[in-house]
Amino acid sequence: GGNGAKVYQCISCGSLITYSDRLLRIGISIRHLFINPAGVECDFHTFSDCPGAVTRGGATESHTWFPGYRWRMAFCRHCGQHLGWHYEGTTVFDRPSEFWGILVSQLVAR
Repeated sequence: GGNGAKVYQCISCGSLITYSDRLLRIGISIRHLFINPAGVECDFHTFSDCPGAVTRGGATESHTWFPGYRWRMAFCRHCGQHLGWHYEGTTVFDRPSEFWGILVSQLVAR
């Protein structure tokens, strides 16, 4: 497990998603706020690793909030609740090569 001071759990089922020591600064922040093409506000933290999350679907660069990264949907490994997105770099030069964007509204911090 992580050595973070906080454990982040799925709001739906309480399963472990990740730890606070895995928060990752992307650009100037670990917390990001964007509006998706449907007009929905997306407030999320970025993490280096989320052992309690899985991805589904193919990766796309369409409407990415992070140029140079493609994304796919991320879900709770246990209950399937939508948590956010997993980002992967499009070239070997992208750093970090991958990260997770997990919605604040889908997490409980303990």
